[in-house]
Amino acid sequence: MSRTSMMMLILWMYIASAYSSGGHDIWNYLFGNNTYNKEVRPVKDWSTPTVVNISLSIIAVIDFNEVKQTIFLTSKVSFFWVDEFLQWNPTDFENISHIHLEQTRVWKPYIFLENSVTKQTELGTNSLKVIVNHDGKVEWNPTEVFQTTCAADVRKFPFDTQKCSMVFEAFGYTGKEVKMQSLEDHIDFHGYGSTAGWTIVETEMEAIVSDDGDDDIHIICSLTLRRNPVYFILNVFLPIVLLSFMNICVFILPVQSGEKASFVITVFLALAVFLTIVSGNLPENSDNVSMLNVYVFISTLLSVLIAIVTIVQIRLYHRDPELPVPNCLQSMAHLFTTHAKKFGKGKTTVKIKHSNGRMSGLSHDEEQEIPTVAYNTFFDEREKVTWPFVVKAFDNIFLLFFLVVNLTVTIVIFALAVRNEELQEDAHGEH
Repeated sequence: MSRTSMMMLILWMYIASAYSSGGHDIWNYLFGNNTYNKEVRPVKDWSTPTVVNISLSIIAVIDFNEVKQTIFLTSKVSFFWVDEFLQWNPTDFENISHIHLEQTRVWKPYIFLENSVTKQTELGTNSLKVIVNHDGKVEWNPTEVFQTTCAADVRKFPFDTQKCSMVFEAFGYTGKEVKMQSLEDHIDFHGYGSTAGWTIVETEMEAIVSDDGDDDIHIICSLTLRRNPVYFILNVFLPIVLLSFMNICVFILPVQSGEKASFVITVFLALAVFLTIVSGNLPENSDNVSMLNVYVFISTLLSVLIAIVTIVQIRLYHRDPELPVPNCLQSMAHLFTTHAKKFGKGKTTVKIKHSNGRMSGLSHDEEQEIPTVAYNTFFDEREKVTWPFVVKAFDNIFLLFFLVVNLTVTIVIFALAVRNEELQEDAHGEH
């Protein structure tokens, strides 16, 4: 053997020894004898349950659709368990404490999202790595975009708070074989606290325990979101309030302008459009009706009543002037208008004649005018009440009436919407 061949052999042996050390040696130690079976639960004593610890981190809230009652979340789920067949002594392998393996190489619990609205698939991908520690502890961190159901309680829209949950279940195992536990009682949030018009105000995690005392294989991860209402206040709520009060201004508009009917119909159509907009942003749910939806409906109903009253007023205004006005309407016109009643102040002069020293108002003998007696008196002169006066009185009455009704409804609805109260569990349904 030549010197060059000897050198090449030594170099090959060195490289082979280098590649066969460390991680490769651990790989050969764990999988080289083909005794590891990823289809079998990794316990040496079959009566011992495999404890799977879970933690959840929310990366972003992509979208919350109240109409479809679904929520999109980007989340990272971390699973931890012990594989008794993946253990080694670090001192025998250059003090290597952990290695990375593809998730298809090791046993892992088949865990899926129970309340998902998409097709059930296994978490993670084939190329996703798991971390295996020397003591057999396995760490698996799949990151997924979850789309789950979330029953929306829209009674206080747009001042509402929603509670959504993700329910994880280990399929194919009983509670005595696989026990799922949450490492923490809350969900970590890696975002900035608010996204997609919502603010996460509270999170929680809990394990469901069955009635018979055995640990069930369900983990419920819940998060409470509060809506940021500024957009809806500026673009929906305030325009509706302004339109509802603008509708009352029809009673300030005189009939002779010829615009009363067109004005009230225009406002009614605008409210009908907003009613459609609000209904389109809310789920078709008869159990929980939005207070804003109720407010728009009441405003639309009042607009219909105002339109009917306005049409009747126009009819009365153009009645035949020769038709007599009933006494009750005359009294109402005198009471609610200032033009049908006039008060005056004047003087009355009295002339007295006398004849032969005797006072007489009939004798013409020796008639003499005595000094005038003047005094002040008030008189009540009522103008003739016509149908235009009646319409003007109706304007004053209905202006005050509908103003009070509108103020009352607006204050009550707003107070109920912003009232701080706990969410009712039955409003969200059972997950």
